[in-house]
Amino acid sequence: MTAKPCLVALLLVSSAGNVYPAAAPEKSAPKAKRGVVFMVGGIGGFDIMGMSGQWAFPHVGIPHEIRDFIWTHGWGKMFKDLQDTHHLLVKAEELAGEVRRVKAEDPDRPVYLVGKSGGTGLVLAAAEMLPPRTLERIILLSAAVSPDYDLRRALQATKGEIVSFYSKHDHFILGWGTSHFGTVDRVYGPSAGLLKFKVPPDLNEQDRTLYERLVQVPWHPRMICEGNPGMHFGTSLPAFLGKEVAPWLKP
Repeated sequence: MTAKPCLVALLLVSSAGNVYPAAAPEKSAPKAKRGVVFMVGGIGGFDIMGMSGQWAFPHVGIPHEIRDFIWTHGWGKMFKDLQDTHHLLVKAEELAGEVRRVKAEDPDRPVYLVGKSGGTGLVLAAAEMLPPRTLERIILLSAAVSPDYDLRRALQATKGEIVSFYSKHDHFILGWGTSHFGTVDRVYGPSAGLLKFKVPPDLNEQDRTLYERLVQVPWHPRMICEGNPGMHFGTSLPAFLGKEVAPWLKP
């Protein structure tokens, strides 16, 4: 049955003067440039998010270079990390400097910032030090900053979205903890990683457009299968990063 079409094709090719020109080969889509993902973990020096990202993202096809940005005072120094605003801002300037160097070497190389818990405050502070549209996207996990944190300058520094994953079940760290010891931006009360960010009232048209690029992703029961039951540690695990965060590291 299949021999007849093949025979006809061969006869057409061998027939003088009656051969149709070959179709032009389809052009493949240009390959996306390999970017840089800066991973900024939480307070205390024992967050495994950076290590998890270095393992998880390549396994799900993310081609970017993964850099674990270390900023804490050291293992176990949680309260010092949380309350030393000067240190956080110095490290934020250091991160912003690393981003500038990447862009100076190749202005078209995409840069993503991923922050977890207290590290989200550092990521946002670093973004605020960068020129407009420097970053591709900012991803915030279990943000230990206040719900009223003003995201406008950080949004200006991005081409795409600020994506914030939050969970109403993260009460111990982002409810009780930040109410007693403060958020990383020194506000005493529940964090944005628990309650989500509030959009400021009475924004002008330009600022409303900026806040349209804030995407807030609530915890969902499906995330249990990714190792995240809604508690603080879950957003650091490889399966969660590979399933939920990795899609946001694409153009």
